Amino acid sequence: MVQDVKEEIYEINEKKYKVITRCIENSQSADKIYNVLCRFAISKLQESKT
Repeated sequence: MVQDVKEEIYEINEKKYKVITRCIENSQSADKIYNVLCRFAISKLQESKT
């Protein structure tokens, strides 16, 4: 199912973040993907506050 995997490294506030992007064909719903990404981002923000 995965067509393409792309890895990028970003540096923010002297910390390096590795972003892995996977393009998937026939995804069921853009809304579901959006919700998963939002939940992931919120969890990472909460971790950084502790």
